[in-house]
Amino acid sequence: MNLFYREYGTGDKYLIILHGLFGMSDNWVGLAKKFAETHHIIIPDLRNHGLSPHSSDFSISLILEDLDTLFLKLGIVNPVLLGHSLGGRIAMNYCLENEGKVPKLIVADMSLKAGKLRPEHEAIMGAINSIELSKMHSISDIETELFKTISNTRRVQFVLKNIKRIETGYGWKLNFKSLINHIPDIMPELKSNNRYESPSLFIRGGASDYILKEDEAAIFKHFPNANIETIEGASHWLHADNPQKFVKLVTDFL
Repeated sequence: MNLFYREYGTGDKYLIILHGLFGMSDNWVGLAKKFAETHHIIIPDLRNHGLSPHSSDFSISLILEDLDTLFLKLGIVNPVLLGHSLGGRIAMNYCLENEGKVPKLIVADMSLKAGKLRPEHEAIMGAINSIELSKMHSISDIETELFKTISNTRRVQFVLKNIKRIETGYGWKLNFKSLINHIPDIMPELKSNNRYESPSLFIRGGASDYILKEDEAAIFKHFPNANIETIEGASHWLHADNPQKFVKLVTDFL
């Protein structure tokens, strides 16, 4: 599959940014422009997300194939991978299956343990599933409906970014049905006999439970040159909660 992508910066020092579930490349534009001061940034929309094509199939292995297709198309060699949440899971899998092709790995708030839908994801899913876009006359109407099920303003804006104009009014950029059908395919524990020996940076939110103390052993088993940093007070959306600290950790590592 040919993925849509955004591009910032130039040169052959590539940094690939992989967004999370229900996200898109647009969410990372601000940070990408900062990283573009030293690196050539590519931010793809994963399949069934953003402006990338829709498919009834959705799995980690298919996404890895999509990335290889993108890298071949753009002539990308030895890219650094930065993935958040689901994007972090994808980045870890890619590195373990392609030892020697990725010089550095950055994982934002994701461990190797089996994933589960969190209340914030369930709220987003419930809102997307319940709202009838065909009856909405404006973005303001949609926003009002979203606030009936999502109390967090940032998450409402997150969902609104997934709205697009169509001839009959409004539609979803997401292929919501496919994503929901394949949730079990992207949540299993990461199991591999491989090790990624190159430097890796795991950044966790201090107020998040995605990377706990008991998860560290599995991280170091598969990523022996890992360093784990914490952004105190930050949630799972650590790059949005404290972008300055996040950028510093990433740029220092790069």
